[in-house]
Amino acid sequence: MDHAVHSFIAKHHLIRSNQTLLVAVSGGPDSMALLHFLCSMRKSSSLRLVVLSVDHQLRGEESGEDLCFVEEVCQQWDIEFQGVSVDVKSYKKETGKGTQEAARTLRYQWFEKMMYAYEADALVMGHHGDDQAETVMMQLLRSARPEAVQGMPAVRPFACGQIIRPFLTVSKKQITDYLEEKNVKFRLDPSNTETDYTRNAFRQHVLPFMNKKNPQFHKHMQAWSERVREERSYINEQAQKVLETVHFSQNVEKFVQFSKRTFKTFPLALQRTAFHLILNYLYVKQNEDISYLHEEMFMNLLNDEKPNVSLDFPEGLKITRAYDEITFAFKEREEEKGYKYELSIEGSVELPDGSNITASWCEPDETENVFTYVCDSHHVKPPLVVRTRLDGDRINIRGMNGSKKVKDIFIDQKVPARLRNTWPIITDQTGKILWVIGLKKGGERTSLSSGKWLRLHYKNKADT
Repeated sequence: MDHAVHSFIAKHHLIRSNQTLLVAVSGGPDSMALLHFLCSMRKSSSLRLVVLSVDHQLRGEESGEDLCFVEEVCQQWDIEFQGVSVDVKSYKKETGKGTQEAARTLRYQWFEKMMYAYEADALVMGHHGDDQAETVMMQLLRSARPEAVQGMPAVRPFACGQIIRPFLTVSKKQITDYLEEKNVKFRLDPSNTETDYTRNAFRQHVLPFMNKKNPQFHKHMQAWSERVREERSYINEQAQKVLETVHFSQNVEKFVQFSKRTFKTFPLALQRTAFHLILNYLYVKQNEDISYLHEEMFMNLLNDEKPNVSLDFPEGLKITRAYDEITFAFKEREEEKGYKYELSIEGSVELPDGSNITASWCEPDETENVFTYVCDSHHVKPPLVVRTRLDGDRINIRGMNGSKKVKDIFIDQKVPARLRNTWPIITDQTGKILWVIGLKKGGERTSLSSGKWLRLHYKNKADT
């Protein structure tokens, strides 16, 4: 076992000379083997070892005795010791978390505090190859997403340093043999044999079958974990190219927007990865309620032929697609109310979004553009009205026979659904629609008409 662990440490650059290592020790066989192994390296590598031991107060006096046992061993082996008791039951009541999650949260909070207190380089954990195999199988049971099925990393950032796991390359049996060979004492936690928790059920029933079929199963799982992490790291790196085309809000209220057309130009693997990176940004970290089914829902939204579709995700996240625009947002923008303003000639009105519309008289040869409207004043009855759409609105479009529904104009012009209720429309006093601003124009423009002509101009807030 010694050679395997030393090779693993060297391969992943886990331990270097003159480091301060905090060692998580429960008193069980795995952590005691780890502590003994690190002690064998202490002099040759000039390591400072500090043992951290936590009493979760879940097994009464017995768990307190585990803490005392670890402290006594540290005294015998001349190792610095720090122990703590945490109230898991009270924390469960306060937070509503399960026993295992509550215990882990309190444990890691204390570990982090100790890392900073000692300015340590690493926190060393005793997870071994069988633990890794259990972890991968449990992750696969919960999720089909590759990024969620990677096992435990040999090294990862933590507090002011790292968490390292030197034993991931060895099996539980190798550790047991090591303890016997070195005559290392340890304590057993009876709860590890219970099958109420999913991990213990895998440990008691699934893993023995796998090991029987392949005694090197733990090595296969570790090699698989390392390869998956390397490949996911590369894919994540490539997915940054997708994210360069995505707009991430800088506001307090987070939202994300991007073009469906542009997004779909990237390979499918990068689309999926970018989708989860976007969720990581919005949720801060990936929400556990997100599964591959949500991913498929999103991919279906990308390919849906309907111009406007939406999805509801956990914690109030809503994904909407309005033609080419896709938006991720936790809170829908409050639906803006419709409006109606009177617009006199030689006057102006300001819309709720800060845009401005002016009306004035002009000469017949006045030019038009998308934001300027000119018509024969003989066919217009002032004062004018600037309003939002009404059910049944129709406009007689210049150059066309008959009328067309404003609703159909919005659809044809691919106006996002969220903008339609506040889109400005100008009518005269009789209700005749003159202009669906920026989209279609009505009213007469006959060059032979004499007298004054009406000129309307729309100025967006961004241009003011």
